[in-house]
Amino acid sequence: MDSFEIIIKEETFRIIRSGPENDIFSVFNHATCHIIKKNSFGIWKSVEHRFGTDSLPIDEVGEAIEKHYKDFDAAVGNAPQLSEF
Repeated sequence: MDSFEIIIKEETFRIIRSGPENDIFSVFNHATCHIIKKNSFGIWKSVEHRFGTDSLPIDEVGEAIEKHYKDFDAAVGNAPQLSEF
């Protein structure tokens, strides 16, 4: 699985895509774990809070996911696409 890390407000988050054809992502660090997905209106939502703090900068995480896969697709050419982008 493709994964990457981002730093938002001095917190590091690891983001893992659930599968190559999937638009569901696990977002976690030492303090929290959330499962997020972009809905049909283009808004990122937490679909499951597994543990830790309730707060998650979900908009910033969603923007990082979109940028990561856009850059990744441009570099590789045939990488999996997010269905709602």
